[in-house]
Amino acid sequence: MLYNTSRDAFSDKTGRSDRKIQEILLFGRYLILSELGRGSGSKVYLARHQTLGEYRAVKQISKKSDFAWKVREARILNRLNHPKVPKLYDMEEDEDSYYMIEEYIEGESLEALLLRSSCITPDFIYQTIKETASILNDMHHLKPNPLIYQDLKAEHIIIGFKGVRLIDFGISVFLGEPGNKFQNYGTPQYCAPEKSDKANIDIRTDIYSIGKLLEDLICAEESGVSRSLLHIAKKASNFDPKQRYETMEAFQDTLAEHMQSKNHSYYQKHLLKKIVAAGSQPHIGTTHLSLSFTQYLNQQNIRAVYRETNSSDDLRKIIREGGFTKEGGLYRRGSFFGMPAYGEGVAVKVPQNAVEVFDFGTDWKRALLEEADIFLFLTGSRAWEREYASQVYHQVKYAKGLALITNYGDMKQAKRYASLYQQCVYCFPLDKNPFLMTREKERLFQRLLKEKGVQNQKHRNCRKYPWKRSHSLICSIGKLCSKRAW
Repeated sequence: MLYNTSRDAFSDKTGRSDRKIQEILLFGRYLILSELGRGSGSKVYLARHQTLGEYRAVKQISKKSDFAWKVREARILNRLNHPKVPKLYDMEEDEDSYYMIEEYIEGESLEALLLRSSCITPDFIYQTIKETASILNDMHHLKPNPLIYQDLKAEHIIIGFKGVRLIDFGISVFLGEPGNKFQNYGTPQYCAPEKSDKANIDIRTDIYSIGKLLEDLICAEESGVSRSLLHIAKKASNFDPKQRYETMEAFQDTLAEHMQSKNHSYYQKHLLKKIVAAGSQPHIGTTHLSLSFTQYLNQQNIRAVYRETNSSDDLRKIIREGGFTKEGGLYRRGSFFGMPAYGEGVAVKVPQNAVEVFDFGTDWKRALLEEADIFLFLTGSRAWEREYASQVYHQVKYAKGLALITNYGDMKQAKRYASLYQQCVYCFPLDKNPFLMTREKERLFQRLLKEKGVQNQKHRNCRKYPWKRSHSLICSIGKLCSKRAW
């Protein structure tokens, strides 16, 4: 039963939807907050459990639709019990609808990421396809009957801090079980031809879909480096099922062998573990830069945690403005994860293999003591800030992985620094929101990772400027953004 409340709903903070609805109390337990999406005969809402305070995804399935087929998803989720698949918590019904109460998967859909992001990397493509294939492979090995997902597409792949996760099992089926429907389901772009031909369906149907998905990602990657993966995508999505990979494992093995090949050394990435950031003086944007870099890494499917290692308490100030959820000792906003300065007496577990981005503020001396892969040294670009920059630069210039960055998008001053210090200088733009990834920031961070040996990849959109007789470069990022907030 539904109960209306008097308050207006707030929009979903993760960016998955911006639909606002009147708040509804469902079955006395679940407060409906916003609509996440809708399909044929069903809607999905974001809800909060009133007692536990946990978020849930509620799928409402109309009894006027083919509900008997659609509620099969509940049985599938109940049998799966997979960490990369939503958990089913409860089933309810009223006169008009069934309601599936599921785990809410936080993150951003691959579809939304591709629409928003101007630059995806070969490593992002590999990691996304690798993790997706692993989930499908687990389904294909379920006993006593393999599960065929049947509806693989970018919209159903959620990318978050825990990696790739799959949602929407409404048309998934177990092979060999009576009453299953296989034909004429799924998105035509990713749908295997044998489905429309009413031929036999098996696990190669999913292999076709992941091949098509890989093709799309290759086309979206601007540098062209990932085109060497195209032969794998073509084999997986062959019109004839007999010409495809026989198993998802075979597809995975071929993909892994290709990525590890000596002939494709541009995929061999330096293992990034620690980044430190420090500024030549206060109030020049060191925290803004650190937050932005952390956001970028997570959006590229590289787990990263921002760590406030200074006394400013800026992260807590930002958290108090809203939009964050607490997970353990970390605070999350969309794909961003951050840790305030808790002090030495508090130990917070950072997820395994996560890149840690340490914001030292102006304490460049402490930053030098860290064995970091990249040292982000931010300088002011105004005339009265140059003396501070010069004094500190001569103290940090031999730091491992040093990246010299000037703020406010001032390319004129960046050229001066490049000439003076005889090294590459990066230009960080005027920027309002560290949690919003602009094309300018994407290009800067891609370029920076490449130059520091983290990712050996071509970048067409980052211009280089030789300065006088030196080999110094100014890494420009083009059009500037609006004024920075922090």
